[in-house]
Amino acid sequence: MIFFKHACIAALASLLTLSAHAGAWGEGAFDNDAAQDFLAECTRSAEAELVSQAIELALVASFVDADDGAAAVAAGEAIAGALGSSAAPRTKVVPCLAAMPREQLRALAPGAVRAVERVADPAVSELAQQWADEKPNRWSIGMRQLAARLRR
Repeated sequence: MIFFKHACIAALASLLTLSAHAGAWGEGAFDNDAAQDFLAECTRSAEAELVSQAIELALVASFVDADDGAAAVAAGEAIAGALGSSAAPRTKVVPCLAAMPREQLRALAPGAVRAVERVADPAVSELAQQWADEKPNRWSIGMRQLAARLRR
């Protein structure tokens, strides 16, 4: 089992390294360069602090820039994955959350919900403004779904 977990982590790191340079831009939580960079950093580190920092940046900024917003969304999806309610199964092996007890993960979820909601608000988020003109706005729908998964 441990070998399988390490093999999954190594495979994820390889995928993230390759895709982080592809100029990604899509509606999914991990479909942009900033989110890929965040995941790559979580893959290289076992520090859960990375996730807390990404969430905190989105909560304290008067205006959330696109890269910070993308990192907060990726952090939220990583938490949802670690709790077993992710739309993206690959988040279940994010090393920066792997050793965190479930109670601590659950404690991160309310802040992640607030961060995702702020990132989805065009009044305070560059990322939301960038997606505002999309019809239908599947990105916005995805943000609401992520917040709902984090509330479970």
